[in-house]
Amino acid sequence: MALVSATSFGVMISMARLTYEAGSNSLTVVFLRALVPSLLIAGIMVLRRQSFALQPGAFWPVAGVVLGQLGIALGYLSAVAFIPVSLAAMIFYAYPLVVALAVVLLGRSGIAWPKVLAFVTAFAGLGLALAPSYAVLNPWGLALAACATLSGALLFISAERLPAAQGFLSVGFYANAVAVLVAGLAIFALDAFALPQGAVGWTTLTAICLSFLVAFFSMIGAIRFAGALRAALIFNLEPLVAIFGAVVLLGERLDTTQTTGVILVLAALMAATLAERREKAAAAP
Repeated sequence: MALVSATSFGVMISMARLTYEAGSNSLTVVFLRALVPSLLIAGIMVLRRQSFALQPGAFWPVAGVVLGQLGIALGYLSAVAFIPVSLAAMIFYAYPLVVALAVVLLGRSGIAWPKVLAFVTAFAGLGLALAPSYAVLNPWGLALAACATLSGALLFISAERLPAAQGFLSVGFYANAVAVLVAGLAIFALDAFALPQGAVGWTTLTAICLSFLVAFFSMIGAIRFAGALRAALIFNLEPLVAIFGAVVLLGERLDTTQTTGVILVLAALMAATLAERREKAAAAP
């Protein structure tokens, strides 16, 4: 599930670029990306006669998921208005490290040194793969990117605390409904609603909406079944998928530094997996 989610989120970046080139903009994409899933989820819940009420103990975890998802969208999109996209991406993708630290500090789980090394190595690899530009270090942009990072960690930690009885559909509905409200108000205030033109623009916009639905539920499922720590480690693949998506869909090319970064991330994930298998083998009777 983590792999499916990371892949879906990563591919969306290149598809968003194609949608923008067809005449749309980021606020419109965020609005429709949330509107379509919220309507689909609401329709499914009504047909199944499923209650929109939350389970006991689910309010604060759901609120954390909602705020985390909203903070990622607004913080990340706003940051790129002040600092280079590559720098904003590198700061944002530090959230797996923040998740690992938060899990340990909250006493939810211990973390062995091999996993610590894997997280640090993966982040270093992302730094090379994304090749950020430090030419512009606007404090507002840095603060907004950091907000997106903390929001990502909040989402993961909150999703892990969801009660087992809490269904995914209502969580998805509330997360997307709040995003629709906030993005809709921003579009109204700025008069920024812009639909894409042409078949390519509409195809990529439709793909973004459906991919986001798959990505969100896969992410929640991955955190529930694998835990925030494991899922966060796998989500280091998301920017790599975004890079390969840009190569395939946008015709961009990887240089030597970026290729080295990609190899470092993959090596870190493989090392963490092997270390976990050794831990299980050693603990087995």
